[in-house]
Amino acid sequence: MVMTKAFELLLVMLGKHFGKRGAKIVVCLVLMAFGIRNSEIREKFGTSYDSLRKYRSALESGDIDPLFVTNNADSRMKSKLLNYDEIIMDDFDKNPPSTVREAQARIEALTGVKRNLTRVRAYLKKRGLKIGQ
Repeated sequence: MVMTKAFELLLVMLGKHFGKRGAKIVVCLVLMAFGIRNSEIREKFGTSYDSLRKYRSALESGDIDPLFVTNNADSRMKSKLLNYDEIIMDDFDKNPPSTVREAQARIEALTGVKRNLTRVRAYLKKRGLKIGQ
């Protein structure tokens, strides 16, 4: 199998709709439907034989929907900081922290929830606050 510009573009388009994992699944299913052997698919995409067997089984049964099921975002553990969002943002609006380390200390003092600098930075970024180191 030769990687062409059109094929690369197709992968990008599928990736935007299905995500990177889903795009890979779709391409594998299409290649299987056109009779490409598992060994060739595995060589090109690095997909494991177990995954390819699962894809082929789903293709043969006609039920490929379970292949695209991922963890629901609602079922993932949410940050405890979200419970204190209003308190934190009110305090930061009145007196913005100058560093992430200061924000970390103030969040812990306000809420009792201790988070590492990376998590604090991500929390602040989601709220549109960009603070120095």
